[in-house]
Amino acid sequence: MEFTGKITKITPEVTVGQKELPKITFVIEDVGEMEDYKRNSIAVDVLGDKTELIKQFNEWDVVRVGLNFKSNEYNDRIYNRITARRIDAADADGSSDKGSAAPAAAKNDEDLPF
Repeated sequence: MEFTGKITKITPEVTVGQKELPKITFVIEDVGEMEDYKRNSIAVDVLGDKTELIKQFNEWDVVRVGLNFKSNEYNDRIYNRITARRIDAADADGSSDKGSAAPAAAKNDEDLPF
């Protein structure tokens, strides 16, 4: 699943677990057109090497995040974890920067001799 939103908070990096993996949590707020309602937001974790993905962004940047969901049961309670598998810059309207770069790359490929 993908979620596009504005980063409203980035927590400091901490280490978790026996392997002491680095972890950063960030909060993104929906950028849809919902002026009459409170905007939806979601807290997302990045773990291990993926922490480098969020370090290139700042609060208030608009991003498109590929999400993974996982649930665990412990002591008759269910806990959910939402992690990012991919983070891309997006325009304020929610479109990804990757999409706008593709046509330009195609034009350059036409000039190549092979």
